Amino acid sequence: MTTTAPTYQDESEIRALYQRMLDAWQDSAAYAECFAHDADYIIANGKLERGWQEIVDGHDIIFSAWARNSSLEGRIDRIRFLTADVAILTAYGRIVYNDHRSSEHNKRTIYSLTAQKLNGAWIFVAYQNTPLGGH
Repeated sequence: MTTTAPTYQDESEIRALYQRMLDAWQDSAAYAECFAHDADYIIANGKLERGWQEIVDGHDIIFSAWARNSSLEGRIDRIRFLTADVAILTAYGRIVYNDHRSSEHNKRTIYSLTAQKLNGAWIFVAYQNTPLGGH
């Protein structure tokens, strides 16, 4: 672990990683690659998925059911660095259905993500999704 302070570049890289996660929503493998191979991933119903393969498997299930015609939107509200190599993100997002369902079916969430710099690159190591209700 480095002892240097986080930089603007670190924050930019974390923001790019978050955007990559949003963009990969419909691709289970690409989405999971935003996470460490042993990441903890807690979805809105409280189910724990551990590691990228469980994240892939979980995504495949939701896309075969209710999320098939959806996209993920979000914005980072806050990035707080605990060290130069560990940061906590608070982000707001929503799953948007692209099949013209009414807006109350869209799912709003708050995400708590932990990012860690591993081998010189930022990756998410923990994720918690808390539902905020329909929008």
